[in-house]
Amino acid sequence: MKIFLKHSRLLATIAAILLLGCSSKEKLSVSKDLCFSTCNDYKGEPVELKLDVYRMEGARAKKRSVILWVHGGGMYIGSKDASWGLVHHLAEDFVRMGYVFVSMDYRLNPEWEATAAFDATIKDAAIDVASAVNWIKGHAREFGGDPARIILMGHSAGAEIISNYYYSNALVDEAEHDKSAIKAVIPISGNRLFYDGDANSGSGNAPCLIIHGNADDINPCADAQKLLSQLGSKGRMAIMQGNGHMWTENPEQKDFLMKNISAFLKELD
Repeated sequence: MKIFLKHSRLLATIAAILLLGCSSKEKLSVSKDLCFSTCNDYKGEPVELKLDVYRMEGARAKKRSVILWVHGGGMYIGSKDASWGLVHHLAEDFVRMGYVFVSMDYRLNPEWEATAAFDATIKDAAIDVASAVNWIKGHAREFGGDPARIILMGHSAGAEIISNYYYSNALVDEAEHDKSAIKAVIPISGNRLFYDGDANSGSGNAPCLIIHGNADDINPCADAQKLLSQLGSKGRMAIMQGNGHMWTENPEQKDFLMKNISAFLKELD
């Protein structure tokens, strides 16, 4: 009996050590405020743009696909780490699913409506996305990411920025900003193409998952339906029934969103 107890205690001790070893080797890690671009803001003043990288430190898998998150806020408010509580929860969810998650800042213009500067503002934001993509291609391996597998994801204004950046030829110079590493585009609650009315005439061929609430009173669901038509065979749509512009307060809608994104991304593997 004493031998059995000693043996059981030994096994328990070994198991505890192994569990501690696993948890210490793999943990969520964040590298914050990494500069990816130096440029001029809407006033012509120099500004440094920064991003945060979330990854599973110590994970065995290398060359993980990289999700680039672009926040919303009408292109006049918002930031990489203060996007209405979305960023940290999303980052943790996707990192645990096996992705590297990057959240970026981009140039904002609180005066764009008053000064009729929409075109210049979205163009600046699209160029910033292109710069972040270039940075990821140059640094992804440092974080266990695959520089050739980048997924664009954004909410509200961020969704419209990534759609117009990727599916239009009007906003960035492709000679300077190659899009070939982008494997998917996922716009959430912001789905309008302002340039190249037919997205099939644009340069991007990556598949797009459009996610939109049919009760969105900020960006109507009809705009998402129009984008779906513009994308042709490249597009598909997931409608959050009864959901408005945000989904953070509704666990069922968050589950719906994550399940649809997860299934979509698995098809790319």
